[in-house]
Parts: sequence; structure tokens; C-alpha cells
Amino acid sequence: MTTNDPAGLTQAEAQARLLQYGPNSLPPPQHRSALAMLLAVTAQPMVLLLFACTALYALLGSAFDSAVLGVSVLMVAAISVWQEARTQRVLEALRDLSGPQSSVVRGGAVMRIASRELVPGDRLIVYEGDRLACDAQIEQSHSIRIDESLLTGESAPVDKVAASGADEPAALLNAGTLVVQGDAVAIVTETGARTALGRIGSSMAAQAPRTSRLQRDLTRLVRMVAIFALLTCVAAATVFAWRDGSWTAGLLVGLTLAMSIVPEEFAVVWTVMLALGAWRLAQEKVLTRQPQAIETLGTTTVLCVDKTGTLTCNRMAIASLHDGTQAIDITPNAALPPAMQSLLQTAALASIAEGIEPMDRAIFDLLSPQPVSLPGRPKGEHTAMRSMEGCLMSPIGAAPLAREGVLPGRPFVRHSWQMANGAGIVVAMKGAPEAVLARCTERAENDGRTGHAGHITTLMAQAERWAHQGLRVIAVARAEAGPQGALPDAGYEAVGLLAFADPLRSDVAQALGVCRGAGLRVVMITGDAAATAAAIAREAGLLTSDAADAVTTGAEIDAMSDAQLQAAVQHAAVFARVTPAQKLRIVLALQARGEVVAMTGDGVNDGPALRAADVGVAMGLRGSDVAREAAAIVLMDDRFGALVDAVRAGRRIFANLQKAMGYLFAVHVPIVGLALLPLFGGPVLLLPIHVVLLELIIDPACSLVFEAEPLAENGMRLPPRGRETPLFSASAVVRALGVGSVALLGLVILQVIGHGLGLSDDALRLTAMATLVVGNLLMLQWFRDHFRHAVRINVAFEALLFGVCGLALIALTLPRLNEAFGFPASPGVRWVLLALSVPMAWSAWQLVKARQRAA
Repeated sequence: MTTNDPAGLTQAEAQARLLQYGPNSLPPPQHRSALAMLLAVTAQPMVLLLFACTALYALLGSAFDSAVLGVSVLMVAAISVWQEARTQRVLEALRDLSGPQSSVVRGGAVMRIASRELVPGDRLIVYEGDRLACDAQIEQSHSIRIDESLLTGESAPVDKVAASGADEPAALLNAGTLVVQGDAVAIVTETGARTALGRIGSSMAAQAPRTSRLQRDLTRLVRMVAIFALLTCVAAATVFAWRDGSWTAGLLVGLTLAMSIVPEEFAVVWTVMLALGAWRLAQEKVLTRQPQAIETLGTTTVLCVDKTGTLTCNRMAIASLHDGTQAIDITPNAALPPAMQSLLQTAALASIAEGIEPMDRAIFDLLSPQPVSLPGRPKGEHTAMRSMEGCLMSPIGAAPLAREGVLPGRPFVRHSWQMANGAGIVVAMKGAPEAVLARCTERAENDGRTGHAGHITTLMAQAERWAHQGLRVIAVARAEAGPQGALPDAGYEAVGLLAFADPLRSDVAQALGVCRGAGLRVVMITGDAAATAAAIAREAGLLTSDAADAVTTGAEIDAMSDAQLQAAVQHAAVFARVTPAQKLRIVLALQARGEVVAMTGDGVNDGPALRAADVGVAMGLRGSDVAREAAAIVLMDDRFGALVDAVRAGRRIFANLQKAMGYLFAVHVPIVGLALLPLFGGPVLLLPIHVVLLELIIDPACSLVFEAEPLAENGMRLPPRGRETPLFSASAVVRALGVGSVALLGLVILQVIGHGLGLSDDALRLTAMATLVVGNLLMLQWFRDHFRHAVRINVAFEALLFGVCGLALIALTLPRLNEAFGFPASPGVRWVLLALSVPMAWSAWQLVKARQRAA
């Protein structure tokens, strides 16, 4: 099953094993089948009421009416099942897109693949921050420590070592555990349900997301209206039956009234809008692990973003080197002097040859000017292939002993190596210049490289100059190792500096302008030096003043109380040399001031800050699995512009939800009024089948037409809405009821005119339904703001208009359907065709135009 080939499995072998063992995934959560969805739909109040009406028609001997209504009920149920199935497919697709990935060696190349494609025998590269997706056995390791609390409940991390024998516990890695330190090369032993996690049967994928405040508000609103509908229909049925002496007719009126009031569309609108909104964002490489977080983004007032990879391109390239004596700028194909070669080689010893850290890749790219592109990497990213006897091996002939990554308060990494040819054990260190150089000692004499005893002072001065130019600077040092390769804390020899250029993304300035217009404050939080961060912030236009309090360092944060920090975050635009623990304090301080915070993060220790933020945003390219698990949103290309797009989507969804809620309130007013008119005399105008026809209009209108609406032109020029802003305020309810009342008034006026003209009951019913449908479409346009602002073609609305006209044409021209709908037997086919052909032709033309634009 396993292989010792450093090149790993071939693609053909991996594909064969994937077919043999199946995908590396635990049993998925149970999804409802079409039959289960249909049964759930039939249990909804609206459908139960329709079934009751169907049975009532059958008892009254109206078999044809009963059959037509029954078929209509099935149409309503089918639409509901289709919408739920579509939503479920969208959410499943989003889960697949946001699934974890793993680094493997296949065919001699390192690549990133979906973790579900791992197979036994794969050569797995494990990095700090990874959440393991399979069981594996370590072959090579660098100070790797594993958090196994998910399986064992033990909170203390466990040290792991390379295997010296089969099934050695200290060499085994289990699915579901977390790499908190170090890295390793391991061979996959078990996948899917055969892993230790699979045998236990723990599947976190089955956990349902928590309901949001708006979801709870909607549920409460629907419950209140349903109770009101029940009481109203009982009262109306009693009054009508007492007046006309027919309890059967009274029951029919009561059931119709109940159907006209029950707002079952509310939950449909919420679910469909969030699901389709999440899918639209996924096309822009923004994945939403919790769809309700999109709506929360609409309330965001502060965006806390990282510098590297978010505001900048994250394409590190070494721009300059300094060995303590001289500085040189890097030019293509230029030969490096021996001292600079030594500086680069020491930096390589403190790096990971096949790591994902951009600075590490830049170092190895300069050492090896002919990089090999790796499959599975984002376009433009590459790294040089090293000795496949272990992807963690150094390219300059050394064997790894121990490794220590960045720790809180220790912004540097250290590696110890057994050098080749008996050259002893060497420790290489690289990191923040002030931290690395503080652990170095001055040389007592000139050795031809440093030139003078004050080289540490020289290096610090040069680091400051480069930082003020916006370059990212690291210092490199080396020392002899202690016993068994122990990593010393002091006594290092400073080797030199490396300056990296990471250009600003081209869309950052425009995105920051959009944020300013939208009343969004952007705060940069970075581990870089204050001078580097300030230079990049000025270039981006984020920092426009030279005020001392505009840039705050991590050391200054440590010296502040919580109250002082709350005062400081009011003015600071840049936080530099910040640790993950300090990120959490910044988030909490901003929230204490009443801000709604969206926070980006990528590291293992960013998890607490991401969870504490109102919206946690993880970096998809360079982020750890822990960061992605803690976040609600994942940026697959790490762009700041993508985060701004997500904020725009949040505002659009909330605005469209408000429009849809207004439309729902308004459209029920004339329907309820039409159902109540018989209580004041005259025929029953609204029949159950009419309610079905209206449902075929209302449901698509709410869930599809409004979802497709773009954000208003001024949507990103308004300040963020308040955290407690209701989805539908009392004033919005009054406006919606006012619009509905106007439609009802028009309906009543036409009925009065019809009575005056002596129209038959069937003609009055046809007039009422025609007025109601036209009023429905006009209200739809009103809440879309179509009458006040020019809006682009809404394909869903044009398709709805075409469908409504088509249904009306069928209902009016087929003789038996005339009877079922209670319309005149011969309404004048010629006039019907003329009246309906104009809007059908218009909508067809608009659909053709939209298709041509899309093409």
C-alpha cells in the first residue's frame, strides 16, 4: 500500500487507488431526497389549506374543479421542491469548493489537491497549521507537534517523530488532528471511513450552522401572521355562513382568506437569496462557509486587513542584499559575489525548500534561477524542485535536526542542521531585524565580510532605510548548535539582510476609495516593521497623515490597558509588528467602541481573532486550515478587492430582502381585501384556484426576481446600517401597506364600476383577477425601483411576465378552464389575444436582448 519512492505515486497509480478505496471523505450528512422534500412541502400550512379546498370541492360534487385545484396544488409543490433542491445543490457545491486541500508529491512534483482525492500510499507534505485529512505515518519530520484533542480530549500537544518501526505510535498521524508546530513528510495509510476519526464516527460536517438574528425575526413574524390568519378566517367563515345560511360556502371563504394571509414566502425568500448570493460570490472566488455571514457584512463598519497578500500581490522577490559591508541590488542573471552567496545559503538553511511561505520561495528562486512550475499552484506561483529524498531537505547538502517556527514574542525561525563532510552542526536563524540582531554579537576583527566591528549597527540602519522605502526586510544569522542540536538563544553571528519587494495590488487604491465612499474604515494589521507598513499604507492611500498615533506597534499595544487601547484604535490606521494575541485585543477594542468588525487572518494563532470578529475572513491561498475553520468567509485569491466585493454583496442582499419583504406585505393587502369583499355583499370573487395562480406569481417574484436585482447605484455611497437595524421597520411596514392599499382601492373602484354597468358575477370575477394580476406586476416594479431609477434588464422578471401572460391566455381561452376559474364562458378571444400579445412580445424581446448581452 505504501511507497518509499521519493517521487511519490504517479497520477495513474493515484487514480487507480482512488477507484479502489474511494474518496477520502467521511459519510456526508444526510440530504433530503425529492420525496422527503415533497412530503415536507405538503406539510406546509398553505398546501394543507389547498388540500382541504380540493377535498371540499370533491364533497360538493365539483369533480372537475377538484381535479384542476389538485393539479394546481401539485404545481405549487413542484416549484417549492425545485427551489429547495436548487438551494441544496448550491450549498453542496459551496461545501465542495471550500473543502480542505493537502500537499502531496506525485510524479516528482509537489502539488495541492483536494483532500478528498488523497489515497493510501500518497506522499503527504504536512505544514504547520494543517488540519490532517487522513491517517499517515511520518517518514521525515522537523520538530512536529500535534493537537490530538479532537480524538483523545487531551489538550496538550503531542510530539511526533519519524518512524523507526511499523505502526510506532509516535510516528502516526490521525485524521482530524491539528499540526501546531513543525512540518513533516508522511505516507498516507488510511483514508475516509477507515481512519481513526471515521471509525469513531465523528463528522463535524453534520453540524448545522446557527440561525442568525434575521432568521429568528422572520420565523417569529411568520408565526404571528399565521395565528392572525387563523383567527381571521374563522371569524370570516362564521360571518359569511351566518349571513348566507351556508356553512359550506362559509368554510370555502374562510379557507381562501387563510391562504391569502399566510406569508409562507418569507422563509423561501431568505433561504434562496442567501444561497444564490453565496453562489454568486463563489464565482468571484469568495467562499462563504456560513451564508448568513454575507448579510452581516452589510453592517460592517471596520475592515481589519493584513498587508502581505491582501493589499500587496504576495509575489515576493529579493530586491537587495546587504552583508554588513555593502549592499547590492538584484538584477536578472547577475552573478552574486561569494559573501552574498553565503548570505543566501544561510537564509536557505532557515527556510523550507518546498514551503508555501513566499519569502522562502523567493530565496530558493534566487539560489536556483531555473524554477520548475508546480501543478496545482495558482498562476504565477512557482518554486524550485529539490531533492525528493525529502521535501524538507536543504539544497546545499545538509540534514535537518530541529526546527522552531515563529512564536509569540519571537518573530523569527530557527533551524539546526548536520552539515555535510563533517562540518558540524549549524543553527540558521532569520526573521525581524530587531529581534534577530538583538541575539547577535559583534565580531572582534575584520574577517573580510563585515569590514568593521560595528556591522550590527550598520545592518540596523540599513534595515530602517529599506523599510522606509516599503521593502520587507529580514535579518539572517548563524551559530554553532548546542548539545544534540539544541537551538541557542544568543551568541549568533549576523550574516546580513535580505530586502523583499512585494508590489501593491493594482485594484487596492480603487477598492479603498469605494470603502471611503461607503463609510467603511480600513485598518491595516501586519507583522511587518512600522516603517514598511507605513510606506505601503501611504502608497495605497490608506495613511494620509503623518500623525504619530496613526501607526501603532505591537510593543505599544502591550504597554496599553484595555481602556487606552480602545482610545488608540479610534485613530490608528496601521498596526505593525502585531502578534496574533494582539490582533484579538484590537478586535475586542474596536467592538467595545461599537464597531462591527470584519477581520482577515491566515495563521494558526489567528483563530481566536477570527472567531471574535463579527465576520472572520480567512486567506484561501496562504491560510492555514485552522484559520479557514474559524472563519465564516474564505478569500480564494486573498485580494482586498474581493473582500470589498463581499461587503457589496452583503448590502445588496439586505437591500433586496427589504424590497422583497415590502412587496410581500403590499401584495397581500389587495388579496385579503378581495377575499373579504363578499362579506359586504356580492359574489365570491377569490376562489382557492385563484390563490394558486397568484402563488405561481408571488413565489418566483420574491425568490428569483428580487435576488437578481443589482445593488442601487448609491448602495456603496451610504454609511453602513446599524447593527440592530431591523430587516423591516415599522415605517417600512406602513409604506408597504400604503402601496397595497392603493392597489386595493383601484380594485374596489373597478368593482363598483362593474356593478354599475351590470356585469355578471363571472365578469366581475374576471375583472377582479385581471386587476389583481396587473396590480401585482406594478407593485413588483415599484419595489424594484423601476419607476424611479433606470435599472438593467432583470431576466427573472421578464420570464415571469411572459409566463403570467401565457398562463392567462390558457386560462381564458380553454372552455373548461374558464369554468374552473369562474370566468365568463366567452370573454372575447380576439381581445384577449390582443391584450396579452403586447406584454408577451415585450418580455420576449427583452429576454433576447439579455441573451445577446450575455453572449
